[in-house]
Amino acid sequence: MLNKMALAFSLLVSSNYLYSTSKVYVYRNADGVLVFSDKPHPSAEEISPKSKIESIPAVNTSLDSSNTRSANNDKQVEYTVKVIQPQDKATIRDNTGAVYVATQVVPTYQADMKVRLLLDGQEAMPPQSRSVFMLKNVYRGEHTLKIELIDSNGKVIASSKPRTFYMHRASVITPK
Repeated sequence: MLNKMALAFSLLVSSNYLYSTSKVYVYRNADGVLVFSDKPHPSAEEISPKSKIESIPAVNTSLDSSNTRSANNDKQVEYTVKVIQPQDKATIRDNTGAVYVATQVVPTYQADMKVRLLLDGQEAMPPQSRSVFMLKNVYRGEHTLKIELIDSNGKVIASSKPRTFYMHRASVITPK
């Protein structure tokens, strides 16, 4: 399967390089399948025509899923995880307590991995395959967010630095 992907990639990059100067992007869709496109995608990485197929993260089901070794070499993959939104020390004004949380994982993580959101040190919702979260009914005050990348065995393989934000909700108490 990897050879077919390598051939498809080579043809795509070659034809793109010969007929235009546009850019090529690669990302994994929700099913973990590599998608090559000439249009940017939020989780896509730009590839140059000189890139080798070895530089694209591949899912290899023949590998032991308890580690994060690449199919092309024997080195351990180092993942970095960070919270993109909300900004650190941001004040969110929303009377429903809704908070949109966007994260970034580099390199693109494998389909069998999950992302977990911690709010004030507690799991805010079950781990998911997407890296975007929507929190609801967050109480007013100071809160801390942290993101963890979890492998298929439930082991945390990367985590973000804590990010503080402040929830501002209008009070229903009126002064007398």
